[in-house]
Amino acid sequence: MKKWTLIHRGKPGVTDETEKFKLSPEISQILENRNINSEEEIKLFTNPSLDYLRDPFLMKDMGKAAERIKKAIELNERVWIYGDYDVDGVSSTSVLLTYFRSINFNVKYYIPNRLEEGYGINKEAIEYISSEGCDLIISVDCGITSVDEVEYANELDIEMIITDHHECQSEIPNAYAVVNPKQDDCNYPFDMLCGCGIAFKLVQALTPPEVFKTTVYDYIEIATLATICDIVPLVDENRIIVKNGLKAMKNGHNLGLSELINVCGVDKEKIGSSHIGFTIGPRINAAGRLGFSDLGVELFTATDKDTAHEIALALDEKNNDRQMIEMKIHHEAETIIKNDPSYEDDKVIVLAHEGWQHGVIGIVASKLTEKYYKPTILMCIEDGEATGSARSIKGFSIFDALTECADILTKFGGHEQAAGLSISADKVAELRRRINESADINLTEEDMIEEIKVEYELDEKSANFDLIEELRKLEPFGMSNPTPKFILRDCILRDMRFMGQNRQHIKLEIEKDNVFECVGFNAAHLIDGLKNGDRIDVLFQLDENTFMGKRKLQFLVKDLRLAYPKSATTNIDAVKLMNELIPNNENSLYNIESLEEYKLGHIDIEGERVENIFDFIEDNTLVIANSINGFFRAKSDLTLLEEEVEIYFKEICENDKKHSKIHLIFSPNIDKIDVKRYNNIILYDYLYTRDDYGKLYSKVEDECKIIKNYNEIDKIYIKSIMENIVPTRNEFVNIYRYVTKNRGIKFRMDDTMNIFKMIPLKLFAIIKIFKELGLFDVAIDERDFVNVEMLPKPDSKLDLNRSKILINLNQIREKAKEIYNV
Repeated sequence: MKKWTLIHRGKPGVTDETEKFKLSPEISQILENRNINSEEEIKLFTNPSLDYLRDPFLMKDMGKAAERIKKAIELNERVWIYGDYDVDGVSSTSVLLTYFRSINFNVKYYIPNRLEEGYGINKEAIEYISSEGCDLIISVDCGITSVDEVEYANELDIEMIITDHHECQSEIPNAYAVVNPKQDDCNYPFDMLCGCGIAFKLVQALTPPEVFKTTVYDYIEIATLATICDIVPLVDENRIIVKNGLKAMKNGHNLGLSELINVCGVDKEKIGSSHIGFTIGPRINAAGRLGFSDLGVELFTATDKDTAHEIALALDEKNNDRQMIEMKIHHEAETIIKNDPSYEDDKVIVLAHEGWQHGVIGIVASKLTEKYYKPTILMCIEDGEATGSARSIKGFSIFDALTECADILTKFGGHEQAAGLSISADKVAELRRRINESADINLTEEDMIEEIKVEYELDEKSANFDLIEELRKLEPFGMSNPTPKFILRDCILRDMRFMGQNRQHIKLEIEKDNVFECVGFNAAHLIDGLKNGDRIDVLFQLDENTFMGKRKLQFLVKDLRLAYPKSATTNIDAVKLMNELIPNNENSLYNIESLEEYKLGHIDIEGERVENIFDFIEDNTLVIANSINGFFRAKSDLTLLEEEVEIYFKEICENDKKHSKIHLIFSPNIDKIDVKRYNNIILYDYLYTRDDYGKLYSKVEDECKIIKNYNEIDKIYIKSIMENIVPTRNEFVNIYRYVTKNRGIKFRMDDTMNIFKMIPLKLFAIIKIFKELGLFDVAIDERDFVNVEMLPKPDSKLDLNRSKILINLNQIREKAKEIYNV
């Protein structure tokens, strides 16, 4: 179960600033949700012009690096670019190669083989470069942790310029220049560029400003690809790069990238960040994962269309190979997890296996992290060494966790959400133990529940093509500027079906006032247990589908949950609530104490559903629900809050250790609640009796607000409870005979109607009363099975009138007649 959290509670609205830009309330609110408030911020966000690119010389050592490169050009020195094998490294290498070729200066490049050399700079590579002849190495997207390797290069009389964006460790390499905005003493205003972003800034520093205004388009498409694929925040300079880069891709300035887009079948006119991240980027990465990183560089620097097309086809083929290997590793990893119960208790999944391909395990680690919502480390074992990739979840820095284990690691590097590492194979078990000890300290149970941020609850009248067009102003979407997600609640599920060869996708039709089509990719698990006619809450992204020239509004489902079942008698959660309506013993009986009439006369029990209930939910709020419908409504509202909500039945535990400030109580004994502690009390249902209203109003503080969040329709649900809470004598006899005949019974709670043809509420009343009278022994296990066993027949004749539970239920039904005409 994922946690949904509303960023904005209530209707979207405009501000004075957004009104100047003629933005709709829906778009204005999304900007407000992203803390884009000032006129200048809105202008930069909605129109991220290249003119707003920052001065590259504000970055530490940028001037020093640029001067050293210019010197190398003047002296015709031998220059090498040392890149990395992923999209970011390949793109960074390509950007610098493109620059040097534009000024007719010959340089060479080196990208380590992922399968044989692993991540980062290594001494063997430096030795090879030295043997080929080298005066200067410029690293891109790597090198910030290569202290020993830089020293080795220095010993070989090779100067190094490090350009990187990864997290720095305690010691910075002794290079000629180190360009990385994450250095503590670097005052560059934006430190979230990817590796290619740093290379892009280096080219900007090397190019006269007036020239760069034109030549920027030689690099910006590739920088855009890297920025999206490296999952850096799409704000500030990253947003400027990507927004303008996506526009440039429509014209296909970079020949190789244009051919790859064509091979992938992506419409250039509609190309967006999702196409880059999920279609184009993986094909570049696939080559690196299989040891062919040079293909990406050759593609991006190609000058002949036929050559570019051949390379694009080769990359597409490598991607198919990668997918097959990935499927095999994924299956094997899942098998290990399922066959070892100890992984259920681990907060971090750590797996190592011989035969896994190092270049692919990062993708599998990402998929396992997404599925289990746990940080994941996957490693392949070869010649006694385990090498792998790590992926993490929000709130847990995998880089910091690995730093704590640095003494047993051979090598590691990365950032908060992703890292690479190597370790002796015999220390893998120790790594698993230690990193889970760290997670036990730093990750709470709440952290292990994935949270989905929702912009606001969308009015269905606003779900239209106009809003889709406006949302495009907020593109590109990505980290720190996610695709807006909305919710629509209490929708009737009219139809649902599976799609895809493996039935892994779903297509739904939902209805509120209007009918909407919903599609969920890899979301088949979301409809488990749902039935047509159920009411559901849907979390989605707004999209459109065009087929044969016809546009259709479409919701891309990201999550959904039951709002209210079509049949409460066959839904396990609803049936559990029916069980809670019946007292278990004399300690949980309804209080029937009557109040003097004068205490009740002034109380108006009628209410009206509140348009924005979140206006009334604050610290120390009590929420009361008396019906299954009311409970589901309350839970649907309260689960959208960031604040913790504690749920109770009948009574509130005053000594609750969590000290939750918001309490939801179902079918309470009003007289047993310390209502003086609450600032607000919200009723989602009518109370059972007028006396309950009297008790509530007479006990609260004067400052306390009582909000009656119900209407006349909700009276039906309370009336139904009171009509069915007392079984008939024949119903008692029939159940007794059934249990006697079968010498006991065992049934699942939500199977009551099928077996007994009786509303569960009545059945629970009968078996609890028989238990009280010593006829039955009743127990409910953790799987929601009710086990009823016959006890020895009592000496005296059965007298139902001795049951305090039955007497109590009759009394409350009589009291309810006053207002519900039961």
